[in-house]
Amino acid sequence: MSLFIKDALLDGKTTSILIEQDTIVGIGNDLPMPIDVNVIDASHFAVLPTFANMHTHAAMTLFRGYGDDHPLQEWLNEWIWPAERNLDDEIVYWGTRLACLEMIKSGTTLFNDMYFFPDAAARAVVDSGIRAMIGFTGFDFGDKEGAEKLKKDITEWFDNSKFKVQNSKLLTPVVAPHAPYTVSDSTLKWLSNFAAERDLLYHIHMSETQKEVEDSLLSHGTRPYRHLADLGILEQCGERFIGAHSLHLDNEEINLLGQHHVTVVHNPNSNLKLGSGYRFMYNELRDAGVNVTLGTDGCSSSNNLDMLEATKTMALLQKGWRGDPTAMPAKEALQVASRNGFKATGINAGKIEVGAKADLLLVDLDNIGFIPNNDTLSNYIYAAHSDAINTVICNGQPVMQNRKVKDEATIKEEAKRVVKKLIKK
Repeated sequence: MSLFIKDALLDGKTTSILIEQDTIVGIGNDLPMPIDVNVIDASHFAVLPTFANMHTHAAMTLFRGYGDDHPLQEWLNEWIWPAERNLDDEIVYWGTRLACLEMIKSGTTLFNDMYFFPDAAARAVVDSGIRAMIGFTGFDFGDKEGAEKLKKDITEWFDNSKFKVQNSKLLTPVVAPHAPYTVSDSTLKWLSNFAAERDLLYHIHMSETQKEVEDSLLSHGTRPYRHLADLGILEQCGERFIGAHSLHLDNEEINLLGQHHVTVVHNPNSNLKLGSGYRFMYNELRDAGVNVTLGTDGCSSSNNLDMLEATKTMALLQKGWRGDPTAMPAKEALQVASRNGFKATGINAGKIEVGAKADLLLVDLDNIGFIPNNDTLSNYIYAAHSDAINTVICNGQPVMQNRKVKDEATIKEEAKRVVKKLIKK
């Protein structure tokens, strides 16, 4: 069935949008009305592209509020990693369903995930109706037996996984080693070769803290990104490389990332909450040719998956630490949070134009954040909250209308139930 969005505000003008299957096929005020069409009256709404959350640990919604206000390594070693030993398929499934629910309600239709039990996560995404890059993550901590097991597990997953029979064009598998300080050089390079052979994205934590940089200098005599370049990983992966955080960089590393046209993911709320830093080098990375995207990180460190909130934080941080109110205007902030993320994954979305995938949302112009509506985009980034998002469409299919999402009550109740298996106080 076709979808007809009637009389929405787009770029300051009232217009209609026609969607056929998964694609925007018409924009204008004189579009022919198909016979078999679902009409959405958008006369009190503005239409905008959805968000792409480019770094998540989706099932960690179940860790929300657990182990807060501790340094990163203490938080990982004493709180998160011990509890994660309790994970199973059911926990990850409902944790991911909860994440998908939260992301839909805050306007996200694509997320790039890195977590355990990826088949359970994939099933949750299919049941939710949005897009995801599902990463198989792991550690070996330099242990040879651990490294061989990780390689075996990843190979078997990609070759034999139920992932293949999920029958959803909205899912894409990704190689996702945790970080250079938890995965040995030989395994990092093996995974790079594996990703190159299968044309996969390579998603990894990079340069999140100053301590990580200092440890790399002690262990390898060079900074983290320079070390990956020495291993040949940046050159081999190029545009398929996604470096989460990438907060503590020097000029040489920035130029190196630009030369290889990699993607980096800014996670402002997580970085602020964990005290990792705030001087993200957006202008420098952008000007060097790096594709800069936005993410929330997991709910255990950012506490929510609200990309609208993260977009505002990102923009304000750039203005604040640079002392420049013109830094990262609202239009550019939305591009980072939407179009750039879709671009990194090869999906033609994050923009509302004919030929693009139909991933878009409607915001309620009667919401207090849009009164008065002197500038819709400015209000959206700086004034509104996610409760202004009324309708979300992913790949041409509504996944939320009038703030209602399928199975919401069940998802909440199941998440409350399984968290008791995960966190045993």
